[in-house]
Amino acid sequence: MKKAFFNILITILFISPSLLAEELDNSEKTQQCIKLNNIKSTPVIDNKTILVELTGRKFKRIDLMNRCPGLKIEGGFSYSTSINKLCIQDALRVLNSGGICMIDKIVDISKEQAKSLRKKS
Repeated sequence: MKKAFFNILITILFISPSLLAEELDNSEKTQQCIKLNNIKSTPVIDNKTILVELTGRKFKRIDLMNRCPGLKIEGGFSYSTSINKLCIQDALRVLNSGGICMIDKIVDISKEQAKSLRKKS
């Protein structure tokens, strides 16, 4: 019985930290808002993803709650805000069609991830 308990304890001590570290590495740093004056460009990657290029060579990815038909084809979106920030609760309006899309999350991404997203568009 002691040996089984010891084996379980060893497993918990050595495996759990590595699983926790892996989970932390895979987690994304999400943001609530982006200051509008920091945005340089917002290329649409697909009907569910928008790349945000910021001043200072920083990047974010906007993930939409659902597919937003026409977003990629219509050539972009508009938004209205009273606080000079684009936030996760804000709605995006597809140009020309007028469809409404809701932001699910805003995620910090690396320059390499941004480059990879641009290749998809």
